[in-house]
Amino acid sequence: MSLTGATSTITLDDGTPAFRKALAQAPAGFFAFEAAGLQALRDFGARVPKVYEVTDEHLVIEVVEANYSTRISNPEYAFGQELARLHLGSQQAVDQHQTFGSLEGLRHWFLGGAEIDLQPTTTLYESLVVNRILPLTQRAIDAGRLDSTALDMARALTEQHFGPLEPPALVHGDLWAGNRLVDGSGASWLIDPSCHWGHREQDIAMMQLFGGFGPEVIESYQDTFPLAEGWQNRVSAFQLVPLLVHAILFGGGYGAATLRAFEQALQGGG
Repeated sequence: MSLTGATSTITLDDGTPAFRKALAQAPAGFFAFEAAGLQALRDFGARVPKVYEVTDEHLVIEVVEANYSTRISNPEYAFGQELARLHLGSQQAVDQHQTFGSLEGLRHWFLGGAEIDLQPTTTLYESLVVNRILPLTQRAIDAGRLDSTALDMARALTEQHFGPLEPPALVHGDLWAGNRLVDGSGASWLIDPSCHWGHREQDIAMMQLFGGFGPEVIESYQDTFPLAEGWQNRVSAFQLVPLLVHAILFGGGYGAATLRAFEQALQGGG
């Protein structure tokens, strides 16, 4: 998910090729949020492009050439392990009282082109439901993109719909297939994050929303850092935020898809 803007390949003063993402009149903190997310993912071992420059109107990062004719036998299995290690390592690195939500020092947060609320909270429920699902549902209804019955369904969500309590993990936050690149060596790179402290099943659910990841990813993730029992029943609940954002930004069939996800989420837990 992204705002419409200009992208180009440029050359830095030292001759290094770089990728420039620009957006005239970008919302306050838009590119700073992305840059901070890339750095946080790098800090916990993810492979991400280097950030060369960030301003209010553009972001300049390392060029990563996607090449899916890989030289390793199973890049999907390797990626599942890497994602599991990212989640596990970040969980282990934080205090048990670490808050959910924003990375430190940020005041503006986005998922694609939509502003979202990642104000730090002490519980996952407050972060996901109170700060994001409920207001995004109201925004979608007000915009005529979603039936008003969705608000009652959003209010019916409880902590139990999101599974057993876990410490927060660093999540990419927008992990659809287009935000993972595979280079010529078979190595996976993460781009365009909506990075924050959340529940690791957010990334797992987002990966299944639009497809593009092989079953080996989940298999290897499970081998490395098993998900809590019943995770499959919680996928719809963890897909609500991206679906609501899609409904707000694009309309179309996303409103109906969001209603189905609400129904499935309420059936799957609680």
